[in-house]
Amino acid sequence: MAADRLTVNLDGLADFATELETIRRGMDSARSWMNEFSGDLGGPEVDRAISHFESHWRDGRSRVDKNCEQLIKMANQAVESLRKADDDLTQQLRDSGSS
Repeated sequence: MAADRLTVNLDGLADFATELETIRRGMDSARSWMNEFSGDLGGPEVDRAISHFESHWRDGRSRVDKNCEQLIKMANQAVESLRKADDDLTQQLRDSGSS
């Protein structure tokens, strides 16, 4: 492949979007997971520490979630646009070759 050509692993980019969505869902489910252990991990200090962490992490998690959502959307749009451009160029080459 020539060094002056742009190449994109479209399958890899699509897989990235899928994996990122899986991570995003996992982060969302961690919210309820943290509350399941209330009272089981130690005394009230531990419960307060977990509650404190979860309440402060909620804001950060919301930002991370929004960023993940935007990255997933951008990756999927890039794959779709690049595949369409590739298909269009292929068709143009076929059409010009048959003239």
